[in-house]
Amino acid sequence: MVGAEVAAPGRTRPILATGFVVDQPDEGTTFPSAGGNSGEPRVQAVYWRCLVALFASARITNPGQRLVLFSNVDPPKVDGIELGPVLAGYGVEHRRVPLSARLARGRGAAWGNVLYFFDVLTNLAETEAPDTPMALVDSDVLVTGPLEPLFALLDEADYAGYVVDSRPGEDINGLTREDFARIIANGGGGTCSTAPLHYGGELFATKIGTWLRDRFLFADLLAQAAERTGAGAGIRTEEHVFSVAWPLLGVPVATANHLLKRIWTSPRHNTARPGDETLPLWHLPAEKRYGFSDLFRALSLGGFTDKMDPGELRSLAGRLCGVPRKQPGKIVRDGLRQVAAKVGLRT
Repeated sequence: MVGAEVAAPGRTRPILATGFVVDQPDEGTTFPSAGGNSGEPRVQAVYWRCLVALFASARITNPGQRLVLFSNVDPPKVDGIELGPVLAGYGVEHRRVPLSARLARGRGAAWGNVLYFFDVLTNLAETEAPDTPMALVDSDVLVTGPLEPLFALLDEADYAGYVVDSRPGEDINGLTREDFARIIANGGGGTCSTAPLHYGGELFATKIGTWLRDRFLFADLLAQAAERTGAGAGIRTEEHVFSVAWPLLGVPVATANHLLKRIWTSPRHNTARPGDETLPLWHLPAEKRYGFSDLFRALSLGGFTDKMDPGELRSLAGRLCGVPRKQPGKIVRDGLRQVAAKVGLRT
């Protein structure tokens, strides 16, 4: 087991967390990048592999980091492997927390359970000291470098997020940046940019005390979304909430784009570039069924060790996930799996 990190004087140990909701078949909605419906065990297994890889990478590259998994069920067996002991071996704290802010039926065919962040933050507010820094990331993120610079952003800002380069008028899961501006104005935010920043759902960082101070606004936006009334009635996803709430609060929000990148690696849309491999956080939405699966398998063959050299982990993750470029073997391997999936052979 990895030894505990000693916090700096006057500073509480920061938390890196992810959340995962296991839907029942009648609750499921489409999760496009995972290749199916969130109520299917096959799709759920995709996410379990991802989050094991996330926590393994975080532990290997940040030996003293506090890691927390939030889910509404206990970790299952995937590929014949009991994941509970694997996660415990990486020093992951598991908290079983139900989802309370599910997207109402009829509000959209996809991403029905992604408002889980509110339950995660509510639990942390009940259990952690107000000065505790925390970062909630998506499960399809890999940590390949030190996390101190991420948490340092909260020394000068109330929140930290990731800005997505969305064009004005571009559809963002049912809303546009202009819609964000309308909701902000209707919510009492006064004048703001006609196309405010689009903050992605892959990162939400703050201190617990800040969340306690501001959570009323997040709760109000979620209530309006559920009831389909009020300024926030068009909100469907966590990125909508972040993009609207932060301008309404009018507080300092740090941009983590120099530490994190949403790296698309699909054949039709590849944004991986030389230099991406030096970032400490890689968000890899298109690798859920491919690179993450391969990394999970590699970690399994290595006994899920936490003693891997960080440079070796970064090199392995880059090769399996196509960062900063895909090698010929990965192109062929992924192509075969894509063909197999199209003809009904699940991989």
